[in-house]
Amino acid sequence: MRSYSLATALVVLPFITPPSFTRATSELHQRDGDMTIAVTNHYGAPVQLSFGVNAGFPGFRGDPQPTTLDKDATNTYAVPSGWAGRINVGKVDHPDNSKIEGSFYGAGKGDIDVSYVDGYSVPITCSAGGKVLSGCNIELMDRECNAPDHVSAWGPDGKPALCSNGMRGSDWGPPSAFFAPCAGAAYTFPKDDMANVGMISETQISCCIGTSCDPSPRQHKRDLRPNAPSLMPRQHKLHRQFHGK
Repeated sequence: MRSYSLATALVVLPFITPPSFTRATSELHQRDGDMTIAVTNHYGAPVQLSFGVNAGFPGFRGDPQPTTLDKDATNTYAVPSGWAGRINVGKVDHPDNSKIEGSFYGAGKGDIDVSYVDGYSVPITCSAGGKVLSGCNIELMDRECNAPDHVSAWGPDGKPALCSNGMRGSDWGPPSAFFAPCAGAAYTFPKDDMANVGMISETQISCCIGTSCDPSPRQHKRDLRPNAPSLMPRQHKLHRQFHGK
């Protein structure tokens, strides 16, 4: 019988690299009938994603944890019927970040919107079927974040990374001067319901982060300054489905 030394046996066994878990874990758990939310980062720098689920509702497939979404990268998340929750997006991880929020009760019973009610960190728009559903691609951090709003986080570059919304407790607004350019396109106060188109039939949602993303037809076409000319009125939408916020 031919004998082998222990050292020889260890050498011939190949090392198997463990699988990487840096991609969105929910991509590995999608099931038939789910709604998917693809989040693409065109902001020009990495952003932080974190996840929230309404109490008593099922969560994201795979229970994704807070993660960094690199520049020009896309993560796709799946949600089951009965889901209601949100994805927080910002330069730093903070509860007042810009949000993608929605609910899903099966095909033809989905709802998605972009919310700046807690605060603004990065511009986001969400689309389905080739049309922008909600959001605003204007970089609001180019503006002054003054009372009633306030800067509540700074980025690695030392610049303001987040403007918390001082009007979050005022159901019917109006929006503050900082948030006004996105009013009616993204939620800028709790009942800013023009930012929601209601139930949608699509189950594949694409959300884009950055000023190069497709704009909402409802966002302001120009910046609102104290002496800016009046803008054309927008058509009101039906009241959105309540997300339980």
